[in-house]
Amino acid sequence: MKSNRTSLSVKRTIGTAVMLGCVVLSVSCGQSSEERAAAESECRQIASARSGHDPSNPGGSSSVGKGAAIGAASGAAVGAITSDKSKKVVQGAAIGAAAGAGAGALKDKDDKKKAKQAAELYQAEFKHCMSAKGF
Repeated sequence: MKSNRTSLSVKRTIGTAVMLGCVVLSVSCGQSSEERAAAESECRQIASARSGHDPSNPGGSSSVGKGAAIGAASGAAVGAITSDKSKKVVQGAAIGAAAGAGAGALKDKDDKKKAKQAAELYQAEFKHCMSAKGF
């Protein structure tokens, strides 16, 4: 009788250790790769919807270049309207480009900060979802 109890105790201890290993190491025990792939797909969608971040579509181009281009075009238009000399048009374009680049730089910094926060929220939501599904 005693050896049966010892054997049962050992089996329970091993079973508990395996389950703890699954939890601690985040190893999927008893779940197929198809189940994991389905869970990852669903969790990516959930995390993206909650965070507003889509890792498959990284941020666009810099706002600095856009701001400079818009500023240059606006500056050239204002310069052309206010003066008939080509030198003034070029000066207006240069001033507009500088102002546009400055505004674009400020917007770019803000956009990067928001993108970083959204990416961090995405990661947290994804990990939470996968954990809830047992992965």
